[in-house]
Amino acid sequence: MKTNTHVDIGWLPKGWQEISRIENDQQVTIRIGHINPEDKAEPMLTSGNPSQTVGGEPVAVHGITTRGTMTKFYESMKVMAATGWMKGYTPEKIEKMRGDANKLQHEKYDMTTDITAIRYQDAKAAKQALQNQITMQTKGIMNITVPGTDKSMLDVLDIPQVKKGLNAEQLAMLTKMKRTMNGEMEQKIKEVHKKEGLSYHMGTYLGYAAAFSEIENPEYARFMAPKPKVKQDPHAFHGGGFDPLAGKGILPKRPKPQAPPKVIQSCLGIQVGAYVVSGMLLGTVPMLPPGSTFCEGLTKHKIYIEKENVEGKMYTTKHVVPVASTYAKEGYVYREEAEQMIKDFIGALKK
Repeated sequence: MKTNTHVDIGWLPKGWQEISRIENDQQVTIRIGHINPEDKAEPMLTSGNPSQTVGGEPVAVHGITTRGTMTKFYESMKVMAATGWMKGYTPEKIEKMRGDANKLQHEKYDMTTDITAIRYQDAKAAKQALQNQITMQTKGIMNITVPGTDKSMLDVLDIPQVKKGLNAEQLAMLTKMKRTMNGEMEQKIKEVHKKEGLSYHMGTYLGYAAAFSEIENPEYARFMAPKPKVKQDPHAFHGGGFDPLAGKGILPKRPKPQAPPKVIQSCLGIQVGAYVVSGMLLGTVPMLPPGSTFCEGLTKHKIYIEKENVEGKMYTTKHVVPVASTYAKEGYVYREEAEQMIKDFIGALKK
């Protein structure tokens, strides 16, 4: 990759921004952030107030459920601190905390991640570097093969030229370390992986050789566990946030929850010619929801007019009702978009 080439030209889709990059002739690491789409949400839908006035007319608002932005979180904290409800905190202290947190991840982002490309001398060395990611995790760092050679870090100690530069004490220490790292470390790693249900393997991703980690998903077991049956009196009032329009086919219908994946697979890196591409973006893509995932619209709504005859008198109520939408339409982070970003990044490497 040329250092004067900005791979983000035509690479980042709407809603994503490049935060920083570190690069030289052999490597580039780009940190990117996704702007939280809920900052653009319609205030009427997110206020939590079921009765509002729109255009001088009273309406019943059926709000939407959002994750909440960090901006709203800090503003709420400042209001609470100003009332004295939070002992030891003041609006100024909250603002200081806010500033410190924004240095790590700005509050306008709901996700920050990174992607890295390292260029090796040739495809063979890149292939070995990718394999080393598996070896390092399963056998320890001293067992990885030095790219461009057929020797591991441990084997290097047997090279006569290396031994010549060591005194007796250094040689004894390194020989002992080799014995320990070559056997005991690998056994300990195996025991830990077995206990955690963690494994590593080589495979393919986007048509390229790739290294993967795999671990059992605890959410799958919780989802599949038998649900306790609770008997309720159908005539009793159970309280809660019951919406009077529920069950009338007016509110957006949420799909039935689907079982999460049984295992969580994460991509550690892929080989693209003489490059090895890695980073948090590759690792998180399999865990991101698809673009078709249901959510309520952040900016759009529909109007429902309810007419009710009470003792011969007709009453009319205007309802503001949310509409069904998807992660892709509303601008949330979703799997297909993140995967396309990886493809575009690889495309830029090949130029």
